[in-house]
Amino acid sequence: MKHIFENIRAELKRRKWSVDSFCEKLGIRRNRFYYWEKANDLPVSYLIRAAELLEKSVDELIKH
Repeated sequence: MKHIFENIRAELKRRKWSVDSFCEKLGIRRNRFYYWEKANDLPVSYLIRAAELLEKSVDELIKH
């Protein structure tokens, strides 16, 4: 699942969004994002919301 966070971070960089601004849009605290990233675990409901925010499909976010 690590590649999901790599893909999210790449998309944030492309959009020039900070992790903080993304977390605010996602409705979570920054430390929650870092916890999920470290644990390589992103709840499905947040994966879906992240895909919507980034205007990507879930498949695009989970691809290597």
